[in-house]
Amino acid sequence: MRLFAAAWPDDETRRRLGGLELELGSSKGLRFVGPTRWHVTLRFLGDVAEPAVAPLADAVVAAVASVRGPVVCRLGPGTGWFTGVRVLQLPAAGLDGLAAAVRAATLPFVGEPPGGSAPFNGHLTLARAKGRRLGVAALGDMAGIPFEATFPVHAVDLVASAPSPAGHVYTTVVRAPLGGERSEERRVGKEC
Repeated sequence: MRLFAAAWPDDETRRRLGGLELELGSSKGLRFVGPTRWHVTLRFLGDVAEPAVAPLADAVVAAVASVRGPVVCRLGPGTGWFTGVRVLQLPAAGLDGLAAAVRAATLPFVGEPPGGSAPFNGHLTLARAKGRRLGVAALGDMAGIPFEATFPVHAVDLVASAPSPAGHVYTTVVRAPLGGERSEERRVGKEC
């Protein structure tokens, strides 16, 4: 099962992100991520064997419960490109401690890749270039669009990602509330 740990924007932030997507327009060279997939990845775990999923989920729940809120994610100040100018994203700040807790909890199950992992680089992906590089004018038009938002993070989701013809389908395996947050029932199999 292909897994990652994520923080999701609240409804108000998603509404505002929808306006940003409209401002960016429909570019033939971009595939927009869309509101059901907007998230900040705290740690990408990759393929995890089925027997390890339950203990991994328990470790994430325990680690996130040890993080005292409030935790607030700050998006912005504007759009930008990275990964060889193929990913249009918004920087995300304020989640370093949460990402560190998730990383520490998941290391016994999913070690570091050869050569170690890059430091946490919080971001929310807006769109990806479709198989080819965009022109300089298009890149410039989409970079630096002002956007700032903050949203509270009350939980971290362990999410399964499955490919489909319409893009990846995300399903929450477990929701882990932050310590001090009201306890939510762990939801298994909720599609995002």
